[in-house]
Amino acid sequence: MEITRATSSDLVPTVDRLIHAFARDPITGFLLQDGPAYRERLAQFFSLLMRARIALGMPVLVARERDEIYGIVMGNVPSPPAWPADIAKEWEDFERAVPGMVDRLAIYEGIAAQHAPAVPHYYLGVIGVDPALHGQGIGMQLLSSFCELSAADRLSHGVYLETAQPSNVAFYERAGFVEAGRGTIGTATLWCMFLPHDRGDE
Repeated sequence: MEITRATSSDLVPTVDRLIHAFARDPITGFLLQDGPAYRERLAQFFSLLMRARIALGMPVLVARERDEIYGIVMGNVPSPPAWPADIAKEWEDFERAVPGMVDRLAIYEGIAAQHAPAVPHYYLGVIGVDPALHGQGIGMQLLSSFCELSAADRLSHGVYLETAQPSNVAFYERAGFVEAGRGTIGTATLWCMFLPHDRGDE
């Protein structure tokens, strides 16, 4: 299994993997509302996030073996630039098309911002692996690769993320993350977690 930077040609197979990985995720379920249109909304959601980050050169890494993609991790560097105007417009249209999403996103982002570290950091927004391959270490490979990018960036003091899957908390703790705070989205608990980098006296 190889971890590489994603390109635009990886978009379709990667989004397909994410649809399966997030089929029962509490965060996307809260934001997009489970129902008949949920899978379609998931596809739009992840496609927009991935396209924007690739366009901006943000971290988008995939786990691949030959021509198959089995997982992805993506996020932001400290002080990321604004999205390209065309993708930003698509995102605004998407938000308006999903009833109540703007309000639910504000709740989610409010909790995340409340517990985010004050120091510059990388933000891990999405990590997902084909559910059929859980337990094979692919998720940890992706997580480690993302954290290594952050550690190599002298501007970054750590990696921040949120999860609403209780089983994920122990997974992140094994990688060195600590809880920074928590809140509630819908009926789920949202854990905010941070992995600090040791920068010595910098």
